[in-house]
Amino acid sequence: MREPLTWSLALGPRADPSLVATVIRGALSGPTDQTWSPPAWLLPHQRAAAQRVAGRLTVFRGALLADAMGLGKTYVALALATRGERAVAVVPAALLPQWGRAARGVGVRLTLISHEALSRGAAVPGADLLIVDEAHRFRNPDTLRYDALARAAHDLPVLLLTATPLVNRAADVAHLLRLFLADNALALFGVRSLEAAAGARTLDELAHALSALAVARTPGAVRLDHRLPGIRDAGLHADPTVPPPLLDELLRRIEGLAFPTLGEPAAAELLRLHLFGRLASSAPALETTLLRHRRYLDHAIVAARRGERIRRRALLALFGPEDDAQLALAFPLEGKEAAEAAILDPSCLLSERGRVVALLDALRAAVATPGTQDPKAARLREVLAARNGGKTVVFTAAIPTALHLARWLRWQRVAVATGRGARIASGPLPLAEALALFAPRAQDVAAPPRAARADVLIATDLVSEGLNLQDAASVVHYDLPWSPLRLAQRLGRIARLGSSHETVDTWWFAPPAPLAERLAIARRIAEKARAQLHVGAAATSDVGRAHLEGGLFDWREADAPAPEGGSAGYAVVRGPLAAVFVLVWRRGTHAIPELLVMEGRPPGVVLDERRIRLIVRALTSAPAGGTDPPATFLPALRRVVRARLAAVQRGPRDADTLRLMRRVVRRARPAARARAASTIAVLDQWLDRLVSGLPVGALRELSAALGRPGTPAAPRRPAGEPGTAPTIHLAGALFGDGAVAGSLTEHIFVRAGRARRAPPAGRLSCRA
Repeated sequence: MREPLTWSLALGPRADPSLVATVIRGALSGPTDQTWSPPAWLLPHQRAAAQRVAGRLTVFRGALLADAMGLGKTYVALALATRGERAVAVVPAALLPQWGRAARGVGVRLTLISHEALSRGAAVPGADLLIVDEAHRFRNPDTLRYDALARAAHDLPVLLLTATPLVNRAADVAHLLRLFLADNALALFGVRSLEAAAGARTLDELAHALSALAVARTPGAVRLDHRLPGIRDAGLHADPTVPPPLLDELLRRIEGLAFPTLGEPAAAELLRLHLFGRLASSAPALETTLLRHRRYLDHAIVAARRGERIRRRALLALFGPEDDAQLALAFPLEGKEAAEAAILDPSCLLSERGRVVALLDALRAAVATPGTQDPKAARLREVLAARNGGKTVVFTAAIPTALHLARWLRWQRVAVATGRGARIASGPLPLAEALALFAPRAQDVAAPPRAARADVLIATDLVSEGLNLQDAASVVHYDLPWSPLRLAQRLGRIARLGSSHETVDTWWFAPPAPLAERLAIARRIAEKARAQLHVGAAATSDVGRAHLEGGLFDWREADAPAPEGGSAGYAVVRGPLAAVFVLVWRRGTHAIPELLVMEGRPPGVVLDERRIRLIVRALTSAPAGGTDPPATFLPALRRVVRARLAAVQRGPRDADTLRLMRRVVRRARPAARARAASTIAVLDQWLDRLVSGLPVGALRELSAALGRPGTPAAPRRPAGEPGTAPTIHLAGALFGDGAVAGSLTEHIFVRAGRARRAPPAGRLSCRA
């Protein structure tokens, strides 16, 4: 049986505003384990992150470390691995050597397994901490890797490492959190359902909950012993990959394709955009994709003549091994339950094949003409010549483009790194050796002989994740990615701790006007970046502007101890009509501080983090005010708390949980008729666990068990999971009396260095 919820909120005695302000500062950081001393080899800002992550792991059995790239998330994770006996890190295959070196360097025992191994069906080894690097790769719940990780994660504390938890939409974040949280696990913080919050009109509710669950800081929020290099935009170019007359012809022919194998217009437009993107990259990239498309049509024609259906999963053949456009453009071609297309007319497919062949012939004839130029590649050669041997990473979206550029540069001090391995002028070599030739200091190896040195690394986005390349002082976005995730990752390879450069340069290559209009990459990047910034991730928001933005939670960096028990009382100040409450939620022995801000008449909860910051700073810097707090705030607070606790009591309402509840009840009916007491007892335990809420992995295991004959095994409660009903106490409250809202607001804007006019009296702008 579930425990009844009992609670009360006592305001406490009147106190000095400075005392209440101290309690507020202590609540800013969220759950923090200040009793643990992290290893001495951590830098100061990493020690602070480790203690905060440790607190979140204790409370939520999971945490999201989303610090900006270059701050050393790997070493924070390794420090947390020392708290137990067995830690497992799930990392991209390309990063296995780097993680191994880092772990050995600080003496941490660690079991490593790759993302790719999980995709092939490997199981996660047993551990007492599960670390997931580049966790955004697990944002799709319909993949084998997600399923394998979810089934392991519901029994283990999980630390997710990613600077970009949101790639395309809020659902990305929700799917990551569901690895270790039930759908209603954040109901105490106002998120009744992660599933619903991901589809909400604004992301304020989700962001407020993340302030307690995630650690996400930009370099500007922490004190760094070693300064990160500054970022400078060096130039923006928009050259075509073929001469303009040929570009117009190719665009016209691509627009004439019908893509008859697809049932949805959205899928056809995805493939058309894909071809436009290949053309924006290079003529060889477009040629390779057209050859792949022709082979796919040949297969479809044979199947149609036999009266067979074409599985939509076969459409993945149209994309290269490193293309992620189908994910970045939000069309799910890669799901496990891929649907089947209708049986098609062979004549329709033959007509489409003829159009593809004509397009391919036009491209080949023009490119093969002596003297044909590639204006975009020629521009890159000019940029690199101006660099005068300075180490530069050139990122492209296609393997054929990478090899094409190496040929244009005559392989002079050039290395190519892709998902298929690496290559230099003399031939193929392991990726680690190519990186050592380009960035020996970052790889911690001896510098190569001058004749073997590589000054230019041409790489696909495989290399943009996690690798250390800070020997370089310049990044070239030769192809723009579909998501700001990639832009941040690319820049993060060189603008990171350990760089000896004061500034790093960023070069931008945008599509020429006719392609830019069709692709709209700049608009897509800006829209996704705004969503990333709204949940606290750092992002580059505009093409041509590499300045790192973000820092939604930076203002929460505070050194004050977190409130645990008792109350500091309340204070009233001369400020805007608002209130800041310090709530301490408890589940068992776990304490979770929350800053709850309300304003207005009648009072409403403020969820916009920027507005919360303004109100908190206004009240904590204001002089003491009247004796009595505004009468409406405390009843409003009680209504909010009552609603949240009721949401906890109601349990999760996501579709998977509700469906499993019905299945358990159906399974219990025949057991009741047969008086099978042991079966009923197990099913009752499962029903109780479902009502309490389960993460995705546990739901999937129960679903599989219910699909087999016999009684499912009894549910197990993971060690450390709180089993008691939540309680709450009010650790402090600071009220604004509404007397001087206008002048205080103006004061805030002046202090922030804003030149714009302050909002009217009585209002606080939500823009910071």
